Amino acid sequence: MVWAILAVGIILFGPWAIKALCKRVAVLNYLGSVFLCYAVGLALSFFFSAVNADMSLVTMLYSVFVMLAIPLILFSANLGALKRLTRPMLISFSLGTVAVLVACISGFFIFMDVFPDRRTAADISAMLVGMYTGGTPNTLAIGKALGSGETIMMVQTADIVCGGAYFLLLISVLPQLLGKLLLPYRSPQTTLNGAAGEFTQEVSGHQKGRVYFTGILKALGLAVICVLISIGTALLLPVEEGAGLFSNIDRYTAVIMLLVTTLGVGFSFFKGVRSLPGSYDAGQYLILMFSIGMGLCFDISRMREVILVLAVVLFIEAATVIIHIILAKLCRIDRDTLMITSVAGVFGPAFIIPVARALKNDEVILPGILCGILGYAIGNYLGIGVGMLLLGI
Repeated sequence: MVWAILAVGIILFGPWAIKALCKRVAVLNYLGSVFLCYAVGLALSFFFSAVNADMSLVTMLYSVFVMLAIPLILFSANLGALKRLTRPMLISFSLGTVAVLVACISGFFIFMDVFPDRRTAADISAMLVGMYTGGTPNTLAIGKALGSGETIMMVQTADIVCGGAYFLLLISVLPQLLGKLLLPYRSPQTTLNGAAGEFTQEVSGHQKGRVYFTGILKALGLAVICVLISIGTALLLPVEEGAGLFSNIDRYTAVIMLLVTTLGVGFSFFKGVRSLPGSYDAGQYLILMFSIGMGLCFDISRMREVILVLAVVLFIEAATVIIHIILAKLCRIDRDTLMITSVAGVFGPAFIIPVARALKNDEVILPGILCGILGYAIGNYLGIGVGMLLLGI
């Protein structure tokens, strides 16, 4: 029991310490707090494994964290502003989504016999669909929905390596190379002033004081309601013969995740919910708590699989980018639009600004953030759908 309490304390306060270190140390900030939380959890897993600690409480907690994080992040999404996106942006983001689906499904068929069972290959492909249309929250939700366990951590670790290499290319040589291949950017007739106001405020700023923390509590309460409704719905579904009522929570995890996502998207259309300060920050902190918890529970015997997962992620990410570029060329999409929608899908809203700065084009920042928001909203549906499809093959 003592080790379980210690593990919970690390999960609760570890992300705060890591975020503080990232602000002070440039190298740690580059690695990112999500990766560092996984790394810390993984390092400590050797200790907890040595003392034979019971991690069942930790497993239960991090499953709850990811269910709460999804609606918290989606609450702040101004999806109504999507109607103001320009046609090239929508087309390019759609092409990027097609590229992700083709790459991930192809990756499954190429690597499905390399793993001990095909389920692992299907889970990886499904999680990467969520990763490269939305982001880390989608990956975690899809992994939990499919019961992927330690595979989630291996995918996240591999993506840090591959994603870091792609990001360096985006801010260095790719603008020049793609400038020779694709059309130049043309400024649209309409702008997106204020279209993503609420979300960008959550991403770039932190409101302080009583209003901020009150907003977090309200958003968290609403997220709890979303989770309870989703779990309650799962409990009403048919029960497997001979199993207890609560076995439905494991059996219908995918249904629960999709319901939580749907409720999060639905509530985001209410301005009072969307404007709650701190909901996005709270969701991201829960993702960090999940990351440490997942690291603490990692099965060390599976470390040898990380290199193989790295090869799969490298193939799928490279294929996604190459297919997106080819489709953009065929559809006469300009360089800046292609690059910013690729960033929105592969990395999410937080990476839009540095790439826009590299392109010297601030006009694409807000449209890019909106595409990232759209990716968060659709990632779980696509990823879980692809996972179910591949598992049925």
